[in-house]
Amino acid sequence: MNRREVRDYLFCDGDASSSMTAQINGACVEVSKLPERRVLETDPDALTAYFVEKYDLEVPALIRDGIVASQHERQVEVYDHWDRQLRSVPGEAYDFEVPFTGEADIFKMRPSTFDLSPPRAVVRKQLLTFTIADRSLTPEAVKAELDSLMASIEKYLDSHRRQWAGFKQQLASAVRAEIDLRRSKLLAQKETASKLSGMGIRLKEKEGDARSYIPPTVKQKVVPQLPPMSPAVAPEPTLDLKQYETILSLVRGAGRSIEQSSSRTRKLDEESLRDLFLVPLNAHFGTATGEAFNYQGKTDVLIRHEQGNLFVAEFKIWGGDKRFLATIDQLLSYLSWRDTKTAIVMFNRNASFTAIVEKMRVLIKNHPHYLSGPVNLDETSDRYVFSLPQDNERKVLISLLAFDLGTD
Repeated sequence: MNRREVRDYLFCDGDASSSMTAQINGACVEVSKLPERRVLETDPDALTAYFVEKYDLEVPALIRDGIVASQHERQVEVYDHWDRQLRSVPGEAYDFEVPFTGEADIFKMRPSTFDLSPPRAVVRKQLLTFTIADRSLTPEAVKAELDSLMASIEKYLDSHRRQWAGFKQQLASAVRAEIDLRRSKLLAQKETASKLSGMGIRLKEKEGDARSYIPPTVKQKVVPQLPPMSPAVAPEPTLDLKQYETILSLVRGAGRSIEQSSSRTRKLDEESLRDLFLVPLNAHFGTATGEAFNYQGKTDVLIRHEQGNLFVAEFKIWGGDKRFLATIDQLLSYLSWRDTKTAIVMFNRNASFTAIVEKMRVLIKNHPHYLSGPVNLDETSDRYVFSLPQDNERKVLISLLAFDLGTD
C-alpha cells in the first residue's frame, strides 16, 4: 500500500538537544540586548516568565477526533514484481488531515530515542497531512494503515515529551541568571557614577536613564508581550497585527476548503457554517491559555480575554444590500473602544459571485463609518478601516472575506 505520494519523513531534521540549547541561548541573547530601563524597571520574575513563555516549546498533541479524510480516484504507484519497478496504475486514495496543538517544528526534530523507520507525513501549519493509496482499498485496510501511522507518530511524540519534560525549568534558570547578571552590572555602573558625582565629576545624563525599580503587573496574552515597566493601571489586552493576519489566513484557508466541498456545505445555515471554522482556529491557537475561539449569540466567533473581546467576526449568508449594511452595523455595535480587529465572513449561494463581491466593495464604502480601504488580501477578500460609532477618532479594522457555495 502506498501511504504517501510525497515521501516526507518526520522527526529527521536536526535533534531536540541542539534545539533546546538554541532556544536557551536565543532567550539569553535577547535578555543581554534589552534596554537598560527595561531590565531595571521590570520585575525580574515577570521578565523571566515572559521569556519562558516566549521560548518554551510545547510538544504537539494530535487531535484525533478532528481527523478528516477525502476520497479520490487517481493514479497510484505500485511495485511490479515481474519487471521489478514502480508502475503508475489507476487506483483510489484517501487524503487525511490530522489537526494538532503545540509547536509544528517539533515534528522536524529527532528525539533522543528513535528508530530507522520514522513516520511520513507533511506538516502544513497546524495539520499533518498524508495519503493512503492503492489499486483498491477496503475500510479495514485503510483503518489499519491509519492506526499504524498514528501509533508511530505518537511513539516519537512520547519520546519528545520525556526529553522536553525539564526544559521549562532549565530555560527559566538560564534566563533568570542572565537577568540577574545584567541587573547587577547596571546597578554597579550606577553606583560608580554616583561615587564619581560625589567627587565632583558630573556625568552627562543618558536619554531614558533608569532611576528606579518599579514592579509591574503581568497580563497573559495570546502571544507573550513584554511586561509593563510601571505600576500604573494594567493595560487592556489587545491583538497584534501579526496574530490578526494569522487568524485571517486560517479563516481563508478553511473557507476555501468549504468552497471545495460546497455540495455538502451549500445547504448549511449560518450557525453550522460558522462552527466549521472553530476546529482549525482552536487547533492553531489551542485552549490552554483560556483565550480560545468560541461563539456568543447566533453568529459571533471571537477570542475572549476575561470580560473583553480581542477578535470578533460575523458569519452571514448574502441576503442583499440592506442585510449586508446591517451586518456591518451589527458588528460595530459589538465593539468597545478596545476592540479594533474584526472580520465579516460572507457566504454566497447566488449565481453571480463576482458581481456580488464587487457590489460589497462598493456598498462598504457607502457606510457612514467607512474611512479607507480596501487593502486586498486575495481575489475575494479585503481589509478596510472604519471608525467606531461612539468615537469617530478610534479606528477599527474590518476584513471582508467572501466565499462561494455555488447554486443548486
